[in-house]
Amino acid sequence: MSRALRAVADAARLRLLRLCADRPTSVSELAAATSDSEPNVSRHLKQLAQAGLLRRVRRGQRVEYQPATDAGFPAELLGLLLSRLAPDDAALREARARLHAIEAGARASLRGSAADWVVTSRLGRSLRGALGSEFSRDIAGARVLVRSQHREVLEALLQDDQRSALPGGAPRVTLRATSKPEKNVLQFWLEAEGFDAEVLTSGEVRTGGVFDVCLEAPLHDELRELDQLPALLQRARARLGDAGVLWCVVPYDLLEEQGSPPTRLRTLLAECGIDCLAIAPVEAEGRHVLVARGRVRATRSVITTSTSQSAAVRG
Repeated sequence: MSRALRAVADAARLRLLRLCADRPTSVSELAAATSDSEPNVSRHLKQLAQAGLLRRVRRGQRVEYQPATDAGFPAELLGLLLSRLAPDDAALREARARLHAIEAGARASLRGSAADWVVTSRLGRSLRGALGSEFSRDIAGARVLVRSQHREVLEALLQDDQRSALPGGAPRVTLRATSKPEKNVLQFWLEAEGFDAEVLTSGEVRTGGVFDVCLEAPLHDELRELDQLPALLQRARARLGDAGVLWCVVPYDLLEEQGSPPTRLRTLLAECGIDCLAIAPVEAEGRHVLVARGRVRATRSVITTSTSQSAAVRG
């Protein structure tokens, strides 16, 4: 009790409590809103957290502070304070206005970035058509990892009417981002569109388990050299479980220097332990790509186990 009472015996800390109760907020945002230094704000927040009034929540690289939810004297004190804090306090009113401006500016920036990142195009429509019914069957009820900026392709995975039509149930979709800012943009886009999916950076994907289906449609500037393609396919293969399915979109001209592009792509997939099931050319807006579907080749141990089980059944 004494620790909690000491923590709130300061006008600056009371305002921070109110601001954190308005919405989860970071140290840098609170410092900008209150015109205080980040070290000072950090010390205030630490004292409030140690007193049980706030809790510290990590969301990726971002750390937010919000009211503690544990029962007890700190929670009772917090409720009393929030109900009694004067809403017309000038310093609090200014801090709230600054926070609102910060949030509005961030959302406007994300809105513009999302519009640039998730694009609508004839190529996207053509890719969606090339994926076809096989793609729908593959993703039904599956855990799906996606790298694509084509709205038409993403909507095929995320729109409720598309998902509900799948006979095996809706897929669990993860969008892969290459950086934290890109992750923020994709999360904003999902929220704005009302879509249900998670977003992970490439580093987070590495520790996020395996997927049933992986769709790799690299952005225009992500796959410029042929030497980059084997590494991309190997990474995709590592993210897939046994008998997992890989869909990949590869620029046609990337493979032209070494004979037939479809044959070269089949060879690269085979070298990564993926049996190519189909390849289709797609052309739109002056861009020519190959859409390939492959399945992870069963490992020797899996084959041996399956053979042993079959022999046991026959026996």
